[in-house]
Amino acid sequence: MQIPATATPLPATEQAFELVLARSQMRLPVEPGESMADVLLLAGVAIDTLCEQGVCGTCVTRWLDGEPDHRDSCLSTDEQLTHVAVCCARSHGPTLTLDL
Repeated sequence: MQIPATATPLPATEQAFELVLARSQMRLPVEPGESMADVLLLAGVAIDTLCEQGVCGTCVTRWLDGEPDHRDSCLSTDEQLTHVAVCCARSHGPTLTLDL
């Protein structure tokens, strides 16, 4: 089946956002389909990961500003107020600031 040339693509389920690292003064783009952990590692930022599914808590990092989209199962509701699992979380807004 051919798709007509005038068909519009489906909207992406994830939006790009900018990861701001407060201590190192870095700003890193995170594209749809990329994890914050991968972006951090590619930028040379040391971050521990193990399960990469938000289960183990190895990659949990303090966040300072923005609105994280928590997709983990390791943090309690109270812990999510200050921390984020960078292997699987996204941002609801255009930026997310981490304490890195």
